[in-house]
Amino acid sequence: MKNRLLLLAVTALVLSSTAFGDIQSPPGHHFTWSRKLSRGLGNLMFGWLEYPTTWRKTNQSDGAVAAATDFFVEGTKRTLVRAAYGFYETITFPVPSWKLTYRPPYHHKEVLDNWWGYTEFPPELGFRSEIPYSSSQGW
Repeated sequence: MKNRLLLLAVTALVLSSTAFGDIQSPPGHHFTWSRKLSRGLGNLMFGWLEYPTTWRKTNQSDGAVAAATDFFVEGTKRTLVRAAYGFYETITFPVPSWKLTYRPPYHHKEVLDNWWGYTEFPPELGFRSEIPYSSSQGW
């Protein structure tokens, strides 16, 4: 009887400890080689969308005169940076090259302000760009 209780207690302890072992996935679980390739191709194909995004953001914050020049200067800089990162990530997609991971080699939205930092993928064109992913209207 004593051995049965001990065996039952050990079995319960072993089963309960493994049940909570992997509640959350590791922090970089969604950064894989395929996501790196998608990110690189997306930056190459849609990096030019930095021009209208820069125009809209500068127009909202500083006005039309600032937007008329800033969209060209800042938009060109951001487009070229995206193209360079896109080329780098497309060429090196099979290898975990950035600090031995598949994470993007630039600061992205979660790290920096989304205006000066780069998002993981190029900006979207249209009314859905940079909205929170929820169904609340907020009015």
